[in-house]
Parts: sequence; structure tokens; C-alpha cells
Amino acid sequence: MGLFSMHYDREGPGVRKDEPPKKGFARFWEILTRDYGHLFKLNLLFMLCCLPAALAVGFGALFSPYLGMLLIAAVVFIASSALIGQGMSCLHWLTVKTVRDEACYLWHEFRRCWKANWRQSVPTGILFSCLLAMNCIAARFYLFEQEKIHWVLLIFVSFSMLLIINCWLLTTLQLLFLDLPLSVMLKNSLLMLFGYAKRTLPCAVLTMVIWFLLLAAVPWPITILLAFQGLFAQLAVIADMWAWPAMEEAFHISEQQAAKRAEREALESGG
Repeated sequence: MGLFSMHYDREGPGVRKDEPPKKGFARFWEILTRDYGHLFKLNLLFMLCCLPAALAVGFGALFSPYLGMLLIAAVVFIASSALIGQGMSCLHWLTVKTVRDEACYLWHEFRRCWKANWRQSVPTGILFSCLLAMNCIAARFYLFEQEKIHWVLLIFVSFSMLLIINCWLLTTLQLLFLDLPLSVMLKNSLLMLFGYAKRTLPCAVLTMVIWFLLLAAVPWPITILLAFQGLFAQLAVIADMWAWPAMEEAFHISEQQAAKRAEREALESGG
């Protein structure tokens, strides 16, 4: 009967008070095993936000010989990128909470973030989605459709993709936690990219390598299966694990949140 009786009432070893926090893969595995169901549902919500743009890309690829159809697909993709920006903000809002071990209710927090950040999420999504799409087209052209690889152009495309991935992540994290104009957030993202290169560059390289493998080396059925199994949310967790300490060091977000919370509690108690 030991298999079916879990004995939750018995004292166990628990976690020691001086237990050091896990880092790296051990920390990611802890989050994945603890919150997989949460990440799976969050991943599906993000995929719904990306679905219109994905359909536009498929439509454009199917009717690429026809210029008019290609222009229609481009317009639909640009319009749909607004949803990607919204979805990206909500995705990282919830994965940052997961990384910081903060309790959150998925649908409530997703809807709250959607309403609170749309003014900056929409232009951010359109900007970075279009830049990333242009880079992907250039990468495909120089990698797969040329008899000879132009290494200088390939290096330029790869470096620009690193910039786009990093700036999108850092800009998204800033708009979630800081009240700044978009131009200032873009400037901060570039400064953080080089100022905290030990964290930001490995994050972007890892993300770019995973995307390259998925698009170029992994069969489409497996790629689709991974996407439906929570791939995007898991990548967001990895990115936030790399980037969040840099955000804390640069902007002291936790201290600002604690100060605002104390001020709000003081006002409520005084009222």
C-alpha cells in the first residue's frame, strides 16, 4: 500500500534554511518540474497571439510568385505583429514572476498585463517583428539560396539578429517594470547589451542557435510538437533567468517596487 499512500502528514527532510539557491540548469529544471502546467497554458496563449502573423507568413510563402498576394501578406503580418508585441509582454510578465518565485494567477495576470501595457507593446511588437522577419529573409537567402556563402554579409546578418533579439527582450522587460518612453528603452537596451554582455550575449546566442536548429535542422513535425509542448514559454524562462539579474543591477527594480509598496501601504493606513 506504500505506493498509494503518500503520507503527507509525516515530517520529511524539507529544505534547509541555509540551502543555497539553485542556478543554471538546476534552477531551470526546478522551475520546469514545478510550473510545467502553468508554462504550458501560458505557451498556448502566446501561440494564439502569434497565430495571425504565422498564417500571414504561410500565405506569403504559398503565393510568393504573385506580387499582389505577397503585399497583402506583408500588410497582414505588420498588423498582426501588434498581437505578437502584446503576447510577448504578457509572456515575459508571467515568466519573470515565475523566475522570481512570485505567485500569480495565469488568466488574471495575462489580462491585466494586456490592458496595462498595450500602448508600448503594440509599437514594440511591430518594430521588432518586422526587423526580425527581414533578418530571417536575409539569413535564408544567404544560407540556403546561394551557391557560395558571402561570409561578411552572413556575419552582419547574424550580428544584427543578436541585436534584435537582445533589444526586444530588454525593451519588453523595461516596458513591464519601468515608466519610460520607447526611445529611451531602446537606448537602454543597446547600452545594457554591451554593458552586461556576460549575461545578454549568451542569452541571445542561445536563443538564436535554438531557432536556427528548429528552422534548419529539426523536421517540421518535431518543431510543431515542441512548440505545442511549451517551447516558447520555456525559452522565455531561460531568457529571463539570464537577463533579470542585469535588469536588477541596472535599474534596482525590486527596491523600487518595495518603496512603492511601502508608500501605498502608508497611504492606506493613514487613510
